[in-house]
Amino acid sequence: MKSSPLTSRATAVAFFLLSLCIPAAAADPPVAPPISFHNAMELALEHSGVMGIAAINQWRARKAYEEVRASYIPQLSIGSGLGYSYGFPLTLEGSAPSLVNFNALSSVFNPALQQYLKAAKIDWRATSLDVQDKRNAVLFDAALTYTQLALLMKKIDVLGEAQKAAEKAQFVSEQRLKEGVDSKLDVTRSELVAARIRLRIAEAQAESDVQRQHLASMLGMPAEAITVESASVPTIPAISQDEDLPSQAVENSLAVKEAQQKTVAAQFRAKGEHKATTWPIADMAMQYAYLAKYNNYDSYFLNYTANNFSGGLNIRFPFFNEVQRAKAEQAKADALLAARQEDTTREKVREDALQLQRSLRQLSAARDVAKLEWEVSQGELEGVKARMQTGEANTRDQQNAELDINDKYAGYLDAEFQLSRAELQLMRMTGELEGWAMK
Repeated sequence: MKSSPLTSRATAVAFFLLSLCIPAAAADPPVAPPISFHNAMELALEHSGVMGIAAINQWRARKAYEEVRASYIPQLSIGSGLGYSYGFPLTLEGSAPSLVNFNALSSVFNPALQQYLKAAKIDWRATSLDVQDKRNAVLFDAALTYTQLALLMKKIDVLGEAQKAAEKAQFVSEQRLKEGVDSKLDVTRSELVAARIRLRIAEAQAESDVQRQHLASMLGMPAEAITVESASVPTIPAISQDEDLPSQAVENSLAVKEAQQKTVAAQFRAKGEHKATTWPIADMAMQYAYLAKYNNYDSYFLNYTANNFSGGLNIRFPFFNEVQRAKAEQAKADALLAARQEDTTREKVREDALQLQRSLRQLSAARDVAKLEWEVSQGELEGVKARMQTGEANTRDQQNAELDINDKYAGYLDAEFQLSRAELQLMRMTGELEGWAMK
């Protein structure tokens, strides 16, 4: 049966559309470009929830300071005390019944309040130290995660090569078993080596997935879009063992500075509580009230007038107040406690810095040992290749030597990361982390 031109044209269009759809469906998804170390640090600071919380705490401390300072500003209120009176007009909650009343109150002389104001201002300024400390914590976390993820990716690649070598060695052992050269125990040993490599790959892959997800949450990106760039990680400067890094850490420690601010603030509060037991207090008070006749004011007061105003100083002299005296002693104890905590924080920072500085020597030596073992394994592979030419070694020996190289290199990467983590921790304590991470 001969097809019509319309049918042929429809068939051609259908094949054309199908040819367009099939390549689009089979095309690989675009690979996300790698994120440089510097961009990762900027994104981490931009999307940090920890810094957002610290900023809110800083804003809250500022408002607490403004609350105390506002005691010197007249507090104005306007209202009404509408009520029915029978007989003598009694007060309603301390105020005479009135159609409209206006009140103003402000502190004029209050030595205790002056100390509280100083303490609140110091607390507000101390929160800026907390914001900076949280910033350093975010940079440290992001830098450590980025560095670890980069090393894990390299480690997975190396272990992948080791797995290929282990599988080749296992295959050679199985062939030699068939030829009667190797025993069943040799094959089992090859299988054990391959299984160990698979275990290490699984561990490295699981850790890399966790670190990638953690970095993605810090950067505000999906985990599948995270690709690190190892070459973008700046070189960590060498740290000398001869420098007095513990003293530098104490001098630059934000935790120590914050503890110092808390001590000063506690001392001002203690002074304020003690002044409240001995010094007088003077407040400026004003009141206006418009009184109505139906409250019987004109019946009980000789010179009744609807408009009434009072104003002046309200002075109070403390005479006997054991509650306030006990509160003052409690504030004194809080100041002493803050001073002890400051000393404890200072000593802990000094000890931690010294411990990290001395651990660098051990971790650096461990890194050097791992690197030398890797280099030795490379030399052993060359020796195996030379023996293979004389017939003293076989293919399995070569595969085992290549496997040992990859295994030693993976160990070298682990030692490198342990050293880098300690160096970053020490840089954070000495105040050099941000300058290194954001350059």
